[in-house]
Amino acid sequence: MSSQINMVKKFIALFFMFYSFIASAEKLPLIDSLTLCTPSFFKDVYANKEELEKYTDIKVFNQNQAYIPVENRTNLDRNYVYFKTPMSYKNLTITGYYDSAMDLGKIGKYYFWGFIIDNDINQIKETLKEINWKNMEENLLYIGNPMIRSINDDTQVWHKNTGTVVGVKTIPAPDTTEKLLLLEKGPNMTLLICSIQGVVTPQLLKQERPDIQ
Repeated sequence: MSSQINMVKKFIALFFMFYSFIASAEKLPLIDSLTLCTPSFFKDVYANKEELEKYTDIKVFNQNQAYIPVENRTNLDRNYVYFKTPMSYKNLTITGYYDSAMDLGKIGKYYFWGFIIDNDINQIKETLKEINWKNMEENLLYIGNPMIRSINDDTQVWHKNTGTVVGVKTIPAPDTTEKLLLLEKGPNMTLLICSIQGVVTPQLLKQERPDIQ
């Protein structure tokens, strides 16, 4: 009898350990922060680095900012990392981090960063329904919060992008930079990521992606 009681106690203890672990992950504001597609995301990673280190490696820079490193952001086979254990956000399961950089010459430079999510793309869209999603390709690609700037604008100036052709399926207009949130179902993973693309000067990159040294 005593051994059965001990087993029950151990089970209860493990249950509460697991519950508290998931609950603490739930409190991380990283999805909310990411959807804004601003540099404040990296300050939020730093602010939650102790909790995040339970899931993945964290690298600190600039004293109060941090990021999740991948092996090689310019290599399509090495530009993502899966977490040690999934992270929960509402009804979503976050399984990893994605970080891609591409220089397409005259077409422009493209930078993507965000999370790998193990849910159906429509379920993700419904969970994040406060975002005004634009359908680019049914059940495959949606965009939100599209912004644009001219190379003549001040570095910190962004305008709402009301253009009918916007996003990664199109080429940014000459002498402009686009920034937007992407929800994309790929062949191997579903991504919730930010993108900055087009004319991305070193000064602008340092502002928007301070994690890229």
